[in-house]
Amino acid sequence: MNKIHRLLKSYHNGKKISCITGYDASIAKYLEGSKVDIVLVGDSLGQVIKGEKSTHNVSLDEIIYHTSCVRSGLTDTLLMSDLPKNSYTTKAQAYKNSKKLLSKNLADIVKLEIDTNNLEIAKYLIDKKIPICTHIGLLPQSISRKSGYRKYGKTKNEATKLFNLAMALDQMGAIIILLECIENKLSKKITLNTNSPVIGIGSGQALDGQVAVIYDLLGISFNSINQFTSRNTKSIDRQILKFKKTLR
Repeated sequence: MNKIHRLLKSYHNGKKISCITGYDASIAKYLEGSKVDIVLVGDSLGQVIKGEKSTHNVSLDEIIYHTSCVRSGLTDTLLMSDLPKNSYTTKAQAYKNSKKLLSKNLADIVKLEIDTNNLEIAKYLIDKKIPICTHIGLLPQSISRKSGYRKYGKTKNEATKLFNLAMALDQMGAIIILLECIENKLSKKITLNTNSPVIGIGSGQALDGQVAVIYDLLGISFNSINQFTSRNTKSIDRQILKFKKTLR
């Protein structure tokens, strides 16, 4: 049984999914020891590693480098990596770069931001047997203004579009659907109506799992502090335990 099948079996048995970002071998090894389900090499490295204001300048080579580092620290944990901005603008480019991330035992699954404008790219990758996690709602790679950082799906029209998008991705066969900053009731509705596991960031607790940035858990993120962080000297063990308790 491969790692994706094992994750899906666990999900169908009712276990909540924990996903935490990692960017190096040491953190990856620690997360595996803590029984985290997915380690994500996110383009968030642009902010928390490079100290930039957004994810926009992260390159595919940087993602591949950090994926290689994380792979060195993992044995059994599923490894997911982002396709960064401008690395999947066409079907051919998306396929080529996905294969780069999946080759040589690097990532197990690739994540990409999807809306109605590039839905056909997700379908193309799925048809080509590329295991993907589709990220919808707030799409950091597309945001150029602070006004873009908000809750999505609050209006009836936007909620309908997001729900239909999630259903389309589910029917296509996306391995995982990730919701970022989607209105809580809508997130719950999506979760209840999909066969694919639904994990989230800032989208409420009525999901199949949650995503957190490791530096947020440690309280040392370059840009922000989130609900799991602490400004005191609590150990990483206690922070990860606190995060995992939110899944119950």
